[in-house]
Amino acid sequence: MTQETIKEQFIIGLDDTDAEGTPGTGALAMALAAKVEAEGWGTSLGVIRHELLHSDKFKYTKNNYCYSLVIESPRSALDLEDDLVDYVRGAAAKGSDTGLAIMTRHADLPHVLAFGRRAQTEVMRLEWAYTFAIEANVTLRALGRERRGTIGALAAAGLRFGGIDGVYIDLRGIRDLKGRVVAGQIRERTAIDLLLNDENEPLDRDDPVETFDWIRPLPEDGKAVVRFVPSPENRHVYYPAHRLVGEDVDGQ
Repeated sequence: MTQETIKEQFIIGLDDTDAEGTPGTGALAMALAAKVEAEGWGTSLGVIRHELLHSDKFKYTKNNYCYSLVIESPRSALDLEDDLVDYVRGAAAKGSDTGLAIMTRHADLPHVLAFGRRAQTEVMRLEWAYTFAIEANVTLRALGRERRGTIGALAAAGLRFGGIDGVYIDLRGIRDLKGRVVAGQIRERTAIDLLLNDENEPLDRDDPVETFDWIRPLPEDGKAVVRFVPSPENRHVYYPAHRLVGEDVDGQ
């Protein structure tokens, strides 16, 4: 009998890896997710974008977004930390104020969630981020001079644990969906957990779905969920309720 490999899930938070005129933190988070799988470090369970407070009391680039990803890996947190730090430090824009948080199941997860929720409604101080991280047993790394990216990184990790905030910008298969498909094809090709209609019922396998080349699940109770509404032209065809309006800030 072979012993099954024990895997653990790690929540990673990222913020402020970009500078003016460079790809955003979302692009780096997606590249990190791809790196994790390409190098055999583990499996990416998706990247989520979270939005924090907008205020003229502190600096941020175009949008005050931070990002989280979950990695499932047989490696230890300490072992994984070295590779994550090396990659993020090398990939971040010159002059950025990058922050990286690594959270395991041993952390005080609700405490970090409380920090994340506060960061969406009030200006958080740098020292508070470090106090929360120490109290909650979260690895928090500042890879920039001013260290302010650590606030968003810790907030992202906490909000990801909460399971109801943000939007998935990367999840297996979602960026390959094009044109009109049926619900069964979405289930087969992606890691989306639930496809629900306007009556909160799962779509039937053969229900036609117009993807508009842009399907982005929302987290609900820790699951990746896409909700659909009937097309105004044909009630037998479903449109995603959450659709792209304007520019895709994280790129196609």
